Amino acid sequence: MLVELDIQNFAIIKSLKVRFQENMTVLIGETGAGKSILIDAVSLLMGGRGQKEMIRTGETKAVITGLFEPIDQKEIIADLCEKYGLPYDDGQLVVSRELANKGRNVVRINGQLTTINVLRELGNYLVDIHGQNDQQVLMDQDRQIDLVDDYAPAEFKADLAAYLTDYEEWKKVSSQLKSLRQNAQELAQKQDILQFQNDELEAANLEDPHEDESLEEEYSELSNFQKIADTASYFMQMYDDDEHGIATLLSDAQDAAADLASYGSKFKNFSTTVEEGVYALSDARSELSDLMDQLDFDEERFQYVSHRIDTLNTLKKKYGPTLPDVFKFYEKVQTELGQFETGGLDEEKLQQELSKIEDRLQKKARKLHLTREEIAHSLESQIKEELADLYMEKARFSINFEETTTFTSKGTDKITFLIAPNPGEDLMPLVKIVSGGEQSRLILALKSIFSKVEPVGTMIFDEIDTGVSGRVSAAIGRKMHSIGKNKQVIAITHSPQVAAAGDQRYLVAKEVKDGATFTQVGPLSKEETITAIAQMMAGSNVTDAAKQNAVDLMKSFKDDTDTQN
Repeated sequence: MLVELDIQNFAIIKSLKVRFQENMTVLIGETGAGKSILIDAVSLLMGGRGQKEMIRTGETKAVITGLFEPIDQKEIIADLCEKYGLPYDDGQLVVSRELANKGRNVVRINGQLTTINVLRELGNYLVDIHGQNDQQVLMDQDRQIDLVDDYAPAEFKADLAAYLTDYEEWKKVSSQLKSLRQNAQELAQKQDILQFQNDELEAANLEDPHEDESLEEEYSELSNFQKIADTASYFMQMYDDDEHGIATLLSDAQDAAADLASYGSKFKNFSTTVEEGVYALSDARSELSDLMDQLDFDEERFQYVSHRIDTLNTLKKKYGPTLPDVFKFYEKVQTELGQFETGGLDEEKLQQELSKIEDRLQKKARKLHLTREEIAHSLESQIKEELADLYMEKARFSINFEETTTFTSKGTDKITFLIAPNPGEDLMPLVKIVSGGEQSRLILALKSIFSKVEPVGTMIFDEIDTGVSGRVSAAIGRKMHSIGKNKQVIAITHSPQVAAAGDQRYLVAKEVKDGATFTQVGPLSKEETITAIAQMMAGSNVTDAAKQNAVDLMKSFKDDTDTQN
């Protein structure tokens, strides 16, 4: 339950601290006093959207803090706190939300920073706020199925979760199959291109990623064969000439160096170097001779090398720029082509997989449908009883089922709430015939039923009695009071009957001081309560008779409660 609400610099509230009690608390006050602002503040504590415009004029930030004491939700709250690493030792939860002008949004739970998403998850088990939005849900035929599912047992929710797993897989495979069919021509063209590239690369017999380098060297030798032969012949002729050849001159130079060495030891190294040089040149001449003996021009080989280099250069231009890049591209082509060959994009396989998923979905959807039908029958009878308590005893209410043409996230059910408020009328969808007052009573009837299974500890009703008066308002008050026996109920109202039904009442008042507007909230004493309810019934001119009417009204609710107990 919500124990305390502390609001600082929020809307027209400067500073406000309110302590709430168990059972049913009613907030009353003039229009514009700030009653709904309190609800907005609680909504923020549940993870509602915060805007800097909510900050009180002239202030830099707004801070809202709520103290909660979960009762039936202790284990769930403890598990969530453990899941997100939040402290939770004494059974209390302090939730704080800070809005700043600069857009900074700070959330703390038991003093520890956390996220809006975590706050929203926890908020699902703390407070349920009912107002105009609930009427929108009730009137939205696409969301009426959610109201039925909300009343389902845990086993149904597990079945729905299992169905959703297959449903997501069904959407994925359906999308793949649709894409495959839509792009069949494009895929066929891609396969043709890949096949052409694969054939071209396969025909090239690629084995060595550095083949082009060795071929370029061989091509250089073959294309310059005659120049190599002429140059080598010229060198050997110069070297071997008997009279003026290099060999003869070197021999004379070697003899001269030896003579110098015989004249002094300091020329010995010089002589040795000359001798080694002569021998090295002689070895070089022999090596050249061997190379020339091996050298033979092969026209057929020259043509092959030339053609092979052209082939590799063409591949490098198309798939390179280097030959190693061509090899990598070849591997990629083989992999992508393999997807076609192994059925990676096989329409038939996808269709078979989709059929299997659809078979599972059909069975699970059928199970969901049967459970929903049982829930619907139970809800129909309970709603009729609740509506009778709210003076709609002659109304007929039915939950209609239709089968959807395809799978949805909910199964194959389309649910429509039908009602005939008066005798002789046909059952029609709610949105077509229900008035505002009837909507309020339907909402309350549903909430009265759902309150027994909803996991929250606090239910807030924001002017749910709008559009009704008199005995209907009294019935609504009794119904909320009944809910308050199992839940903490906080109701905002302008109805004296609803106010009289409460276990305690708080007055929300607005005052203007020094040009600024302030909102204050405080509990009413018994006398103040009588006066306030009398004002709601008779206006500002409160007479003794009006007060007596207020006393009688409050006593009627007390008598009803005593009788029920």
